Amino acid sequence: MISVATQLNYDKAYLPFYISFLTVCLILAWHVYGRIQSNIGREAENRAFRRIILVYGIYIIVDFLIIMTAYYTGSRTDVFLLKDIESWILTYFTFSWFRFAEYYLDGFPVTNKRITPLFYIPIIISALSTGFHVWNLLGISGQGQMSPDAMYAVNRMVDFFYLIFAVIHTLYMMLQQKRKSHRQRHYVILECIIYPFIAALISIYIRNVPYIILGILPSILKVLIEMQNANIYTDALTQINNRYRINEYLERNWEHCSIQNPTVMYLIDINKFKKINDKYGHLEGDRALVAVAEALKTMAMDGLVIGRFGGDEFIIADFHRHDPETVKQALRMELKEIVKSKNFTFPLTVSVGYAYCIDPEEKITDVLKRADAMLYEDKKVQGAK
Repeated sequence: MISVATQLNYDKAYLPFYISFLTVCLILAWHVYGRIQSNIGREAENRAFRRIILVYGIYIIVDFLIIMTAYYTGSRTDVFLLKDIESWILTYFTFSWFRFAEYYLDGFPVTNKRITPLFYIPIIISALSTGFHVWNLLGISGQGQMSPDAMYAVNRMVDFFYLIFAVIHTLYMMLQQKRKSHRQRHYVILECIIYPFIAALISIYIRNVPYIILGILPSILKVLIEMQNANIYTDALTQINNRYRINEYLERNWEHCSIQNPTVMYLIDINKFKKINDKYGHLEGDRALVAVAEALKTMAMDGLVIGRFGGDEFIIADFHRHDPETVKQALRMELKEIVKSKNFTFPLTVSVGYAYCIDPEEKITDVLKRADAMLYEDKKVQGAK
């Protein structure tokens, strides 16, 4: 049996490794945070992800302070105080992860402004419970009025609420997706929840090892990689093809256009988009862009390729001879239904221009210029210019 003194010496020998591990995790988190500064996703999504990394960094720092306090000051009160703070930080991290998951998947807890405040109630209860125990520990509100086990139990229940809700909601939304390719974002969230959950279970049985910190790190790296990979071919905001992918597709298929099989190129532009941003804010502008993308997704037909061309401009490439006027009307009707279902507080309409290509020798840019000219005329007809 190892004596207390021997165990303490063993722990002190282990200390440099523990500190080194925390330092490495903190450095990695800092680098990830730096990569998020560039726009690799939607504004709200990026902000939620940055919050996760900041909370993770604070959690590491507090864990470091606990270790240093335990080894060098020996103050039980200080250690318990820091552990209380660390417990709530972990709960807030769980809440932050839940918020990010909902932003990432466009879940109703963040898009429905009436429901959103309800999801703050558990984290507020956790904060009050932790705060009361800290005051109790310091003797401000008396002593012995609340056991640490009760406080930890409250925090763990809040943790499980957010995690379980995120898992169930993600699974539900994933099952609504008909295409396997559209489920990728859901798989990412589920995978990233599993790592910290397993680490938390292990930490119950094996103490003094930062398994939770270790479990969180691959989740953060996984999300960063997925967000960056998605941007190679997919527009981060609207989740449809980006300009790079559209250009690649056109160059690969352009030689097939002919008089018998003409290619139709469409340009779509949101009317008065700058005024939407200026009056209602960029978040509402993002919602408008996403709504148009959803309209394009739902009305896309066989052989009709959609993408975001840049700013508030979208593009459609049709190699299968659909009637352009029918396509225009279908797009506008679908957008009208989406705007109605999402309760937009401002009018959201689009102008559409199109042009035919019957000669593969004609440059893609020349066809797009003709489509853009028609789009400009459509804006004038709608009074959007």
